[in-house]
Amino acid sequence: MFTFLLDLTTEKGRGIHAYTAVARAAFERAVAEPDHAAAFYFLATSAENFVDLHERLPLSSEELEANFKAFEADIHALEESAGDSPENRIKVLNDIVVARIKKTR
Repeated sequence: MFTFLLDLTTEKGRGIHAYTAVARAAFERAVAEPDHAAAFYFLATSAENFVDLHERLPLSSEELEANFKAFEADIHALEESAGDSPENRIKVLNDIVVARIKKTR
């Protein structure tokens, strides 16, 4: 359900243009799949934030890889819970968001 975003990121080269395409695709899927809209919205805004932070600044390959690994882990966690109850899907999403916030502080 979510892993197509990883494929898109890789196809587009894992750079700024890739995350721009991912944001667009995730926003579209949020509307198309309302039961998973919060997760798709989170992924879309994460991709947008990456673009906003790094659009005009050079980015090392290490930073690019670290961001991709974090994005990949988030997607896999959401993918694993996609068929669970709504309560568990929200719990997984909340755990991901809290972890992301802690990494930035």
